[in-house]
Amino acid sequence: AELAPATDASPPAEPAPNPFAPPGASPARAGTSSSPAVPPPDPSKIRHEWYQTEAEVVVSILARQAPVDGTRVSFGAAQARVAIDFGPAAGGALFERELALYAPVDPEECRYTVAPSKVELRLKKKTPGKWESLEGDGAGGVTAFNTSTEIAGKRPVYSGSRRDWDAIDRDVKKAEEEEKPEGEEALNKLFQQIYSNASEDTRRAMNKSFQTSGGTVLSTNWGEVKEKDYEEDRSAPDGQEWKKWG
Repeated sequence: AELAPATDASPPAEPAPNPFAPPGASPARAGTSSSPAVPPPDPSKIRHEWYQTEAEVVVSILARQAPVDGTRVSFGAAQARVAIDFGPAAGGALFERELALYAPVDPEECRYTVAPSKVELRLKKKTPGKWESLEGDGAGGVTAFNTSTEIAGKRPVYSGSRRDWDAIDRDVKKAEEEEKPEGEEALNKLFQQIYSNASEDTRRAMNKSFQTSGGTVLSTNWGEVKEKDYEEDRSAPDGQEWKKWG
């Protein structure tokens, strides 16, 4: 179904904002693609940092504005693979990185999160202890931690990094808080936060309701959305009418 004006004098309907577009992106009209809010990322320049505790290794892929629905992460017995598809709005940029880990991990206990400034992997060690490096042949042995090297009042800084991760986290959070979106950008950011923290069923509901209703409905209730035909029920804005072609 396509939206057509009721009369030749009627202006074209304004498209609904895409709730999953990067912050600041303009809504796309039918047949066009939205402009990127930031320059397309260069995958070759995306870095990663890591630190470890006795029980886990934390890897930060420093990719800003990685789309939640374009990020795929898989874990193996001694591997972690990350693929980020930034989409057409970023020129089709694709980042891929496979890490051959120093020692075994428990894939079922590993997890990841997508944030505005990074993709963070939390790798649960199969055997607690200290890794000598992040990458290796998967058969590295672990040793006991020496936690004497600590910053007063802060968490220990273990091998793999001498960075003050508390300070880095504070700086990143402060920068994100100072970016105060307004209007449509604030609405898009809210939708992105809801989507990134949602269950698989909630994401299905949001995608189906928004896409099949022509951007007029956004629901998080999959039990209701999966049975509903928004294409049949939707109504056009004032001065417009829905027409089916073909």
